[in-house]
Amino acid sequence: MPAFNLLTQDWIPVRRVDGTRLRIPPWRITDPGDGSPEQAIADIDTPRPDFKGALLELLVGLVQTALPPADIRKWRLGFSGSQPHLAPDAYAPEALKAAFAPLVPFFNLFGDRPRFLQDFTLTEAEAKEPSPVGALLMDSPGENATKNNSDFFIKRDQPPQSLCPACAAAALAALQTYAPAGGAGHRVSLRGGGPLTTLVMLDDSLWKTVWANVLPLDAAGVEALPAEAAALPGAVFPWLAATRDSTAKGSEVHRDGMHFLHHYWAMPRRIVLATQTDDAPSACPVCGQTGNVFVRQYWTKNYGNNYGDGWRHPLTPYRDQGPGKEPLTIKGESEGRAYNQWLGFVYGAMDDKKSVLPAQVVSHYRDASPPEQQTPARLRTFGWDMDNMKARNWCEGEYPIYDLKGREAKRFIGEVAPLIKAAEEACGNLRRAVHEALFSENGQKPKPDATLLTVVEARFWAETETAFYAAARAVLDAPDDEDALAAIAVGWRDTLLAAIGAIFAAVAEDGGTTPRKARQIYAALNRMRAYTFVSCSKILGITPKKEAKP
Repeated sequence: MPAFNLLTQDWIPVRRVDGTRLRIPPWRITDPGDGSPEQAIADIDTPRPDFKGALLELLVGLVQTALPPADIRKWRLGFSGSQPHLAPDAYAPEALKAAFAPLVPFFNLFGDRPRFLQDFTLTEAEAKEPSPVGALLMDSPGENATKNNSDFFIKRDQPPQSLCPACAAAALAALQTYAPAGGAGHRVSLRGGGPLTTLVMLDDSLWKTVWANVLPLDAAGVEALPAEAAALPGAVFPWLAATRDSTAKGSEVHRDGMHFLHHYWAMPRRIVLATQTDDAPSACPVCGQTGNVFVRQYWTKNYGNNYGDGWRHPLTPYRDQGPGKEPLTIKGESEGRAYNQWLGFVYGAMDDKKSVLPAQVVSHYRDASPPEQQTPARLRTFGWDMDNMKARNWCEGEYPIYDLKGREAKRFIGEVAPLIKAAEEACGNLRRAVHEALFSENGQKPKPDATLLTVVEARFWAETETAFYAAARAVLDAPDDEDALAAIAVGWRDTLLAAIGAIFAAVAEDGGTTPRKARQIYAALNRMRAYTFVSCSKILGITPKKEAKP
């Protein structure tokens, strides 16, 4: 069986600032190249976005496990290289290599067990028959769907029949990290099916992005890797111990009794990869890498680790459910990653009358980021939009993170929240007007075209996004100027009115040309404009006196 270790092989595809592409082991993420800013390793460069997300999470988890800072001061020092794009000497490649060395035996992808994210005891006899490797990809149809031809309407490329070791590792990590419902006993991820991940992103280097999402040991709930080897199996790395069979009720894996680091290495699925070594080299159908070793099948069995109560993954936002209730993870959604989510994801503002609890790493960065940090931070959100077992879309979004703390942050939220509420009101009015104009006839209310209404909403959020962030930035720059804030409110209301009018007109062009239909469309347009003017003026606190000011 070929050897392939994820901590020593050159397997993670990355891109330098100058565009150079290469493959590296994890310890080379701080590789300076020739030392110039253009040679810094900028980002992961995978052919699939879910691979990129999973590998980013893997790197964060690896550094959190092997090299966590003791406190905020040490964490801040991790950004303080001799130049903005360089890591400090304490995190140079050789230092990372030494820190990762004790973990090398736990990160073999092939060979004798334990194997990375693979079941410790599963046999071929227990699995009964192998599964094609393409089924590791969450946007591939399940085997039953393929057999029954019920995957006809799943928009997808043909699943690959083989994966190179690097893509197999990324696919395995992605499935274990984001696992959806997979049929009877095929367990979902620790965060539920298709969780949303939120990471702080810094453009200087991949190292800074990874380090920005690492928590110091004095942060709430964070624990260091146990020094005793006997404490690692199961509690930290689930693939070092026999899987807890979850056939029986009461076999859930709860947070109590498990280690904090288990969040990063959870393993809900029982999987063992099968390798083949070909006589002649060929290209991987996913990444194009040429080699002789491929994964074409894997063994699997249901009723693996069934994650229960108490888990709060540091990279995921949650929605508060009230006193005495477990918060729920926020999931990936095709239409839900617009700027109306921004305040909740970054600052923990109210959302749908329930507080959003930002990911722990986001709250930590927002509160503890170094004052001298010059690189603007962004929040990247990503995850699968799942319909039970079926992947609908991979969703990504980006949001600014302003360096606001304490009262300043509270004031900013108070001023910007009405802008978002007004946008939600305008979007709802637009949706109702389109429904009324195009799907109501002679008092009848037929079922609307849900796809069209979804497109209308998505277009609204996309077309008002630039103006929204300009308004938010203006609020940030005018903290105590009432006249300026009033002008921002009026300008934003007028932007919303213009946007919904233009989108409505574009959609209504396809609504028909009969006189009755034209009157219906015109009436819906006028009502939409009137309702939006009044309701948004109220939400934004616009009075005739304020509007009259030049």
